[in-house]
Formats: sequence, structure tokens, C-alpha cells
Amino acid sequence: MNEIVSLISLSVIFGSMLSGFATFRMTGMRLAPHFGALILAFIFTIISLIINNSIVFYIAIALQIIAPFTICGTICNILKTQYQNSSMYSAHLGFMGIILILAIGNLLL
Repeated sequence: MNEIVSLISLSVIFGSMLSGFATFRMTGMRLAPHFGALILAFIFTIISLIINNSIVFYIAIALQIIAPFTICGTICNILKTQYQNSSMYSAHLGFMGIILILAIGNLLL
């Protein structure tokens, strides 16, 4: 069961990296910590699917939970000053909400 949720999480992380690339290009290096957390979550999720190791699994889950929170400070400031562009961020923010729920669900299963 955890492998299925981890595979779905992996696809959501990959989708969020693609949707976030445009966001990253528009906002510059302010979102670098967020994308670093996303890339690490992606790598550790792949490793947790390949290697059956509980430590790697929990690191992947931790990174999946941390990644959405790394965008909060930056995106709130951007949306305060550039609210007319907020629709460009909606797909990425949606993916962040999904990955947070999947990570918590994967932790509880």
C-alpha cells in the first residue's frame, strides 16, 4: 500500500517541479530553498521505492511534508505585491497541497 501512495506522491512531486519551473523563472532565486526541498523529496522518494529501508522512507516523507512549507514565506510576499499574477501560481500551490496530504496519509498508513 505504501508503494502505491509513494508512487502517486512521486508523480505529484514531478508535476510540481514542472509547474514550479515557470514560477521559479518568474520569481528568481527567492524560491531556491523550496525547489531544493522538492528535488530532495523527489530523489528520496525514488530511493525509497527502490530500496526497502524505513529510514529512507521516513526521510522522503519528512521532505514531502517540509517542501510545501518552504514556499509559504516567499509566496505570501509575492501574492501581496503581485496579486494580479496569482493565477500563475495556482497549479503549483495545488500540487503542494496534494503532496502534503499524500505525505501525511503515507505516514499514517
